[in-house]
Amino acid sequence: MSLDPTIVRRLAEAESLLLVTDFDGTLADLTTEIYGVPVNVDSLAALTHLAGLPATHVAVLTGRHLAGLARLCPLRAPIIFAGSHGAESAEHGDCLTEEQAARLAEVDAALDAALGAALHGDHPDVHIERKPFQRVVHTARLAATDQAAADAHLDRAQQIGMPGVRVSRGKNIVEFSVSDRTKGTWLAAEIERVNPAVAVFIGDDTTDEDGFRALRPGDVGVKVGPGETAAGERVADISAVSDLLTQVAAARAVHLGIPRELPARFEALAAVFSAEVLRVNDWSAATPCAGWSARDIVDHLLTWYPANLRDAGIDLELETDIQADPAGAWFSFVDAVRALLLDAGVNTTFHSGPDEGRTVGQATAAFLLPDIFMHTWDLARSQGHDVELDPAYAARNLAGLQSMGAALQESGQFGPPAPAPTGATPGQQLMAYVGRAVD
Repeated sequence: MSLDPTIVRRLAEAESLLLVTDFDGTLADLTTEIYGVPVNVDSLAALTHLAGLPATHVAVLTGRHLAGLARLCPLRAPIIFAGSHGAESAEHGDCLTEEQAARLAEVDAALDAALGAALHGDHPDVHIERKPFQRVVHTARLAATDQAAADAHLDRAQQIGMPGVRVSRGKNIVEFSVSDRTKGTWLAAEIERVNPAVAVFIGDDTTDEDGFRALRPGDVGVKVGPGETAAGERVADISAVSDLLTQVAAARAVHLGIPRELPARFEALAAVFSAEVLRVNDWSAATPCAGWSARDIVDHLLTWYPANLRDAGIDLELETDIQADPAGAWFSFVDAVRALLLDAGVNTTFHSGPDEGRTVGQATAAFLLPDIFMHTWDLARSQGHDVELDPAYAARNLAGLQSMGAALQESGQFGPPAPAPTGATPGQQLMAYVGRAVD
């Protein structure tokens, strides 16, 4: 099962797009361990790519509480997060009241009385997850060996009822919530806030049905896996979600191209690099840059640019250790540059150094952004991946480098041009011209 290509094209070409996805069962497999779920990194990469595109808003809307989600999901801004079915959200969230806290305490006591020994002992069959607005009975571990017993525990839990507490059942769970917020109410509020031409919601569980029903005519609901649903579309599994997100990201990037405005251009280019950062599984792997590992690529970008900024009187503070956590260091760098490009400091003029006379904005556009762009290819290839560089931006950069003539190699920053294969894309031509072996 996969989406019709015409729907993918409509999402790619939408004037503005809101894409919201569930987490468990959509971006991550369901397992018996709450914090041991395998997350699909290709889906994370595609979401990151999409979030960097103009007029494209991306959100993760999950039943997990935000602190728990952060333990599993490395996605960063500009992606937004809504936990506890939307009750935890900077955009449309709630604050737990004393009355709600008292109700949760009553739920705790009732669950302990109803489930008894199943909650206790060295190897309990049932686990209670305590979230800010919910209590969730989990039986997946027991269900792996005895589904009937797991269902019996859930049946007993589901019989608990009290005023002001909403009870819902999902895959090997029963949830008790003291919040009126549902995925549907959060999604409806986000649609109203963003007012996208098209909204998409992807989910797999019964709690996601509220989200599907909140969509407007013309929006797209995507159900993951089997079962009755209010969604108009369906994909088979988590792998199919990854394929869908990757297709939409690639097609929308081609349709929109690289923006001209500097902050938006940085977001678009940094997002593609960030996507490859998320896909790195070996930071010591060799890259097409002779003598450089994947970690060295990040170290290079995070070293020369902040050093040059000091000649403009700007200190780009980066607290994360590049060697210990290159991914964290990169994301910290992106946050810092994003803030800089939206600040008046972007118009500061360099008083010395190689960029003397230029503004910070001019130097960033001329040197940092092309460097990120080309090193995206290097980082991807270090992990055995291919990345399609934007053809128009690649062609502009290639023309600029070619105009330098012999001075390009004399700078010592580039190797001699390598042969480009017949039919090479503009991106491949660019990388071959700066000395990379392109096959």
